[in-house]
Amino acid sequence: MSEYVTDTHVLHWHLTGDPRLSPVARQLLAEADAGLHRIFVPSIILVEMIYLVEKGKLNTSLLQKLLSLVNVARGSYAIAVLNMGTAKAMLSVPRTAVPDMPDRIIVATAHQLGIPLITQDDKIHKASVVPVIW
Repeated sequence: MSEYVTDTHVLHWHLTGDPRLSPVARQLLAEADAGLHRIFVPSIILVEMIYLVEKGKLNTSLLQKLLSLVNVARGSYAIAVLNMGTAKAMLSVPRTAVPDMPDRIIVATAHQLGIPLITQDDKIHKASVVPVIW
């Protein structure tokens, strides 16, 4: 079983079936849905999604779908908590390369766990801090 970290857009696009998801990312997430991979969801993504629901920019049902995915014990989706290791890993993510704090936390999560990040974000690709899949 391979492991990956997802970013917010990728997870959102997967949950909504958005065509902007790359074929590679779509396949990896579909395989995760089938139990073949494990996807780590940085806890900052939950915070972002709750914030977007509160602002009326995201449907509550999408948040509920995400919460149900990560609520399965030993399931394919797991929350990666923001902890001291994540904070220290942020030191390896240059703010000049990845200026957005939630994105830096997501990259730091992948760096801390030592696994690839699924993202379409060009700034993260160019930062070359972690292996990126798109």
